[in-house]
Amino acid sequence: MVKIQAIWYLILFFSVTGYTQTTEFELKAVALEKIALFIDWPGNNTTTSTSPFVIAVLDDPEFGDVIRDVYRNHRIKERVVKVVNLSDISQLTECQMLYLPQMKKSILEKILDRVKKLPVLTVGDTDGYASAGCFINFFNLDGKLRFEINQKAMKSTGFNIDYRLLRVARIVDPVNI
Repeated sequence: MVKIQAIWYLILFFSVTGYTQTTEFELKAVALEKIALFIDWPGNNTTTSTSPFVIAVLDDPEFGDVIRDVYRNHRIKERVVKVVNLSDISQLTECQMLYLPQMKKSILEKILDRVKKLPVLTVGDTDGYASAGCFINFFNLDGKLRFEINQKAMKSTGFNIDYRLLRVARIVDPVNI
């Protein structure tokens, strides 16, 4: 718990410039849990289930290993975290989060189309991903790790986003209330 709190402190107050890639991966890994705390999945099945909270990582085994290390003794939404490394989207089975690395826009669109009706939170870290329909996208602003949310895409899939998360995110495709 102390490691997660320390890394979260780094996310909020320190820049990622000059840190190694692994450290940036750790910051993103911890941010996944913090973001998940403010999201309700369709059917709210993430808090009642005793099954693992599954994070699928497409084509980025290094990031998958970092997530696995960060959550070795920690939980997301009171569930044990299981990380599944995928080399191809056809290997995707049931999961709560899907991390998408940088890829061609046409491939990204096919993947997002495949999962758009599933209760899978898509997460990326490439410019333009949120605009393309990815739900959460990390980006670097002035040397600090930030994230953007495609609010309309999340709402259309049935995710509920706490207003506190929306206040700290850059909103792409906002929902008018």
